[in-house]
Amino acid sequence: MSNLTQYLNEIKTELQELYDNLDYELRNTDNQDLIDDSYHNVTSKLESALSEMETLIHDIDNNVYDDPFGNDGMLEDEE
Repeated sequence: MSNLTQYLNEIKTELQELYDNLDYELRNTDNQDLIDDSYHNVTSKLESALSEMETLIHDIDNNVYDDPFGNDGMLEDEE
């Protein structure tokens, strides 16, 4: 696993913890307006971010993107 995918996995883990904590708190409230507002303003965005992060990690692991550093470790624009 590359350093980039390792770093992205760490971010994904933190996003998942935020999502789980929010879900736990919302399950323990009876305020339906709070639940609805939270879903539309936060929860759905966390779900989307987690999904997109998973796709990005998968794409990087499968070499979908060109390596901007080439073989010598320098950015191609720096040559």
